[in-house]
Amino acid sequence: GTAGNNSSSGGGGGNGGSTSITGSSITLAGGGGGATDSGTSANTGGTGGGGRGGSNSPATNPDTGSTNTGGGGGGSRDYPSGPYRGMAGGSGVAYLSVLTSQYSGTTSGSPTVTQSGGRTIMKFTGNGSYTI
Repeated sequence: GTAGNNSSSGGGGGNGGSTSITGSSITLAGGGGGATDSGTSANTGGTGGGGRGGSNSPATNPDTGSTNTGGGGGGSRDYPSGPYRGMAGGSGVAYLSVLTSQYSGTTSGSPTVTQSGGRTIMKFTGNGSYTI
């Protein structure tokens, strides 16, 4: 992430990690933005699903982390009125890649299944399994 501007303003969220497991580049697990004081705009969340931080002036509540990215939630503001709380991080995601020639087709939990470059990629956004 970025360093805070002063003692009353947090920094922006750090960028998440990139992977090409799906066949194209995706970024996951961005950090949530820190809260800011008056006169500054809210800090952005990091790429990969991080939520924006809250701001005292103008009064802006923080954002949650993006769904299915594992991004962090934004930090809370503390003025002018409540609620004063940071937001939740985004739900996670799990990817599993196997050679298409070795893919058994036996899954549970309804993953999204795609193919790219001779590989079969399973994207799980909830409970599930793959059996070899």
